[in-house]
Amino acid sequence: MEKLIMINKLMEISAEHLNERKKDALFIARMELAAQGQFPRFLLISPITRSGQDLQLLSMNQGDALHATRVPGFAILPPDLTPALFTGPASFYSRFPSKKGVIVTFDIDESLEVIRETLENIKLHPELQSMPIIAFQVNYDNLRVKLIVHGKGRDYEYENRILHWVRKPDPLDDSLLVVICSDSRVRPPCTKRGVPMAIQTLAGYISKYSQHDDETKQLNRFFEKWLTSSKDTKRILIVAHGNFEGSGPSCSAGTESLNPRATSSKSLRLMIEELERSAIEFESIPASSPEDRVKSLSKATRANLLTYPAIVDSHDISQLEIDEVLMDTVTNALYLYD
Repeated sequence: MEKLIMINKLMEISAEHLNERKKDALFIARMELAAQGQFPRFLLISPITRSGQDLQLLSMNQGDALHATRVPGFAILPPDLTPALFTGPASFYSRFPSKKGVIVTFDIDESLEVIRETLENIKLHPELQSMPIIAFQVNYDNLRVKLIVHGKGRDYEYENRILHWVRKPDPLDDSLLVVICSDSRVRPPCTKRGVPMAIQTLAGYISKYSQHDDETKQLNRFFEKWLTSSKDTKRILIVAHGNFEGSGPSCSAGTESLNPRATSSKSLRLMIEELERSAIEFESIPASSPEDRVKSLSKATRANLLTYPAIVDSHDISQLEIDEVLMDTVTNALYLYD
C-alpha cells in the first residue's frame, strides 16, 4: 500500500508540473518539437547524485541534452568498461547533426585525479574525439560553478554561454533513485522533497553485476554507500518511456533493439544487442512494438539490479523498494503498468 501511495504521489506531482508548464509558450513549443523527434545539442554527463539537478543548474530545456551517467567519486572508465552508463549514450549522441559538445560535471569534493582521468577517457570514445568538452566543478549548495581548464578540446563560446545559463537547482531528494532513459525529451520525476538522483542510460537499462573491474563494480560501490548512509528506506524507480498517450514518439533505443542489425555504429550496436538479449528473456514472444520492448527492458533492469551484492543485502532486510512506472515521452506524465 505504501508503495502505491508513493507512486500515486509522484503521478500527481508530474501532472501538476505538466499543467503548470502548459501555461508556458516555450514549453508548448518544446513539446511540439519533441513529438517530431529529438535533436539534442549536448551530451550531458552527470554524477548519479546530480543528474536531475544538472538539467536545472544548466537551464537545459526539453530536448537540449542527451544524458549519460557516471558514478560519483569515480572517473569514467575507458569505453569498453562502461557500455551502459557512458559508451551507449555517447554513441547514440554522435548521430545527431545539431551536436555542440560534451558537458561533464563534477561535485565540489571530487578530486583532480578523477577529473583528469574522466576527461582522458571521454576522449577515448572514437565518436567523441573531435567533440569539445565543457567541464564544470560545482558546489550545488551555494551555486559556485568553476570552469575546468583542460587541453582536451574546448569551445570558449559555449563555455561562456552556459555559465550565463546557470541557476540554482531545487534541493536533492537522495531517498529516491530514478533509472530512466538518456533520451533528451525525458527527465526524472520530482518529489515533494526535491529532485531525485538518477541513472540515465539507453532505454533506462542497467547491466548485470559482473564481478569485474568495470562500471558494475563502481555502481555496486555507489549502491553500498547510498544504502548504508542511513536506516531510512530507500527507493529505486525504474521508468520506461514511450508512446503511452496514443500519438507520440517511442523510445528510440527501445525501437532499435527490435532490429539491432540495422544499427550502423559498431559501438552502439553492441549496446543495442545487449538490450535485445536482455529483453527477450522477459518476453513469451518477441516484442512487436517499442512500448512492449521497453516494458521488458524495465523488468530486465529490475532483475539485473538484484544481482548487485549491495542491493541484495538491503532488499533482503527491507531497506530498499524497487518499483516500475511508465512515462510518456512528450508530456513526461507517469502511468502505472496495466
